[in-house]
Amino acid sequence: MSEHVLDVNLIYHNAEATLDGAIASVVGQSWPHWRLTLLDDGSTDGGPAIAAFWAARDGRIALKRHRANQGIVGAYRRAFTHGDADFVMPKSADDLIAPDFMAKLMAVLQADRDVAMCHAGALNIDEAGAVLGEVPAHTRLDTPDGGPLQRAMHVMQRYAYSPSFWGIYRREALDLASQPMACGGWDHAFLAEIALYGHIRHVPEPLFLRRGGPAPLWRLARNAGMAWARVRSERDVFADVGPLAPSASCAWAHVETFSLARLSAPERAGLIEAARDILRARWSGPFVREAALVTARLPALLAQAREVARGGATGAATRLRVEAMRLVEALLWVLEPGREAEALAATWRAQTGLAVGPEVAA
Repeated sequence: MSEHVLDVNLIYHNAEATLDGAIASVVGQSWPHWRLTLLDDGSTDGGPAIAAFWAARDGRIALKRHRANQGIVGAYRRAFTHGDADFVMPKSADDLIAPDFMAKLMAVLQADRDVAMCHAGALNIDEAGAVLGEVPAHTRLDTPDGGPLQRAMHVMQRYAYSPSFWGIYRREALDLASQPMACGGWDHAFLAEIALYGHIRHVPEPLFLRRGGPAPLWRLARNAGMAWARVRSERDVFADVGPLAPSASCAWAHVETFSLARLSAPERAGLIEAARDILRARWSGPFVREAALVTARLPALLAQAREVARGGATGAATRLRVEAMRLVEALLWVLEPGREAEALAATWRAQTGLAVGPEVAA
């Protein structure tokens, strides 16, 4: 076996408090055929010094630094693409892995070329590393044998949050997948597409130590909006758009992702329709609440876009209008058809002056 089979790409930003432990959990693995790259997303604390200390003492560790903060989605994109090994393991700066994590997951991946990704059971830990309890087993993914579409639908039905995301990926599958979408809940759509290109398996033992609970979808959406603004050196006008309808935005990310998937046109259309049915069943309540919030906030967002344009930032204003309309279209796509959806469409037409409605979403 070659020395370097697995690229471990650890992303961090101002993670001085937890970075040392995260690196130590990689270096302490019983499986030796890895290379660790520490990807600094523009930290301003002592994290880079900790990374440099580890790189100086272990030749398998390399350092990379983003010249500007890319935000959470941009950093994850780099974590999935950096390196050239056959397998890739994205790694956060706060979670830990048990000493046999790599060995047991790689055994699954190397035994079956049809497996695109493998993850493990998980424990929740507090800031001091004390175990709080086991992450429920129902959050683990184990795709069925029915084919690519059935595998993707399994992920849409079952995926909840990150323990089943932080695994080891086959690079062949990552090379086929599109880049993660810049929205809250992007991991839902990303994992569903990965399942199109191979099975997702799990090792039931709790080998992943997850610090803290799942982040609310609205917070992830806000982070994505703020990252967009920072990367473009614009005002943070986008940070307030995504959180208005995070569930609908996450659902719409499936449409955008599957539209680029390596499937036939009928398969893509069928999968998009299946996504709407599955996500409606899972999140119908949040969709209705988000529609009411967007109705209340849409006039202010459009007024803000006009104000930004008067200030000379026409590009930012256009982007804000596009993002607001994207929320409208996403909600029209996911809401159950009927009088309520028709009434909302009429309200949004009046607010925007544009032709939006159920017929557009169809």
